[in-house]
Amino acid sequence: MDLHSGVCYWPMVDGLGLVVPPLERDVECDVVIVGAGITGALVADAMTAEGLSVVAVDRRDIGQGSTAASTALLQYDIDVPLHRLRDDIGLHAANRAYLLGIEAIESLEELGRELACAVERRPSLYFTTDAERVGPLTLELEARRSIGLEVGWVGADALEAEWGLRGAGAIRSAVAAQTDPFRLCQELLRRAMRRGAAVHDRTTVTERRSDAEGVCLRTDRGSTLRARWMVHATGYESARELPRGVVSLHSTYALVTEPLLPHPGQWLDRCLLWEFADPYLYMRWVGDRLMMGGADLPFRNEKVRDRLIGKRTKAVAERAREALPGLVLEPAFVWTGTFGSTKDGLGYIGAMPDRPQELFALGFGGNGITYSVIASRILADYVMGRVNADAHLFRFGR
Repeated sequence: MDLHSGVCYWPMVDGLGLVVPPLERDVECDVVIVGAGITGALVADAMTAEGLSVVAVDRRDIGQGSTAASTALLQYDIDVPLHRLRDDIGLHAANRAYLLGIEAIESLEELGRELACAVERRPSLYFTTDAERVGPLTLELEARRSIGLEVGWVGADALEAEWGLRGAGAIRSAVAAQTDPFRLCQELLRRAMRRGAAVHDRTTVTERRSDAEGVCLRTDRGSTLRARWMVHATGYESARELPRGVVSLHSTYALVTEPLLPHPGQWLDRCLLWEFADPYLYMRWVGDRLMMGGADLPFRNEKVRDRLIGKRTKAVAERAREALPGLVLEPAFVWTGTFGSTKDGLGYIGAMPDRPQELFALGFGGNGITYSVIASRILADYVMGRVNADAHLFRFGR
């Protein structure tokens, strides 16, 4: 699948980055990871930390799939609000799913320190501009407070005064973060390579066989990979590997503005914005630019998605101007990408019952990178024969 088009921001500012050769020889290893974006990189880092031999392959250049198009708002929020998720999957499971997001953000901050790659703590605002949504949003506030999350209510006047945001109310969360996912992906892979991992791009898997002993992959380069375990880390492209109805694909549209200057006294905390709506607007600061996205549509095909870049990114900018009327927003980079969602907002992590040697790390939804952190832990435990108490939350067939 062509996962994105337009001018993605991260490769433009970071440059080419990590360059690795294609795989042109036969190899054997403990774990082969298909997909070398941010998810594959997190899994490779976790697996090599366990002392396992790892080979990662990607049909693109490193990080040039969904990672390049990610806006990398790192939040514990799930697309399904906590008070509704409790009805869907149960009180304790829903609470744990949200708390896992906090743990994932803290892990990402630690990784950022270890790799000298900034993962910046920021607060977030989960806001609404619709007065009729204030009631459900206050229910969400109480649900989050009940599990000890550091949250508070921000009224319309404070939203206007502190952020220039024309809203009816918002939940302010103390714990969120942001990063450059393209660079973080490369730094994770570099560390995995220092531990002995082999990473190869421009290598497409063309055949796959698996049995109780492991997996055997053939590539378009004529090489063969044999491994005890295979990890699918190809993100939204994995939808075709899954049973019908497990995931829904959507097109999202994003942009980065020209540099702008907030009014004095506003935006001092550079918080993340996340709208309580469907589809929702999301925003973060990148230096003195705003990065934003939204105007999501059901995915039909790449041509239809791409034809709408101009129209839909204009809609994102207009929605942002309505919410932030005091800022002059001039788009500088625009792009579109494909993403997946699930009914309960949770990703899928683990093995399918009929393919126990093939593991999946699929962080569907609005917080894919935090799910990828969770996946790296669960899959490392699985391969090492350890019980992970949270694995059932993300299992297939749940």
